[in-house]
Amino acid sequence: MKYKVDEWVIYKPFVDDKSELLREMQSRALVLDLLKEDLFYDYKIYEEETQKIKKVREHQLFPEPEPTY
Repeated sequence: MKYKVDEWVIYKPFVDDKSELLREMQSRALVLDLLKEDLFYDYKIYEEETQKIKKVREHQLFPEPEPTY
């Protein structure tokens, strides 16, 4: 698994879509759990923008940029 529990990531729900507008959608998310037993989903996340918990696949998550301060 690429990400760890309690790690902040960028969640892009439509990363593979044909529409550029949908591909650009992203929000900050916190990894809550690694779903090792699940055959389809890889992570359970908390999406900060919508305040919802979701199951997602690894290709939808990206590292959060390092702070510049």
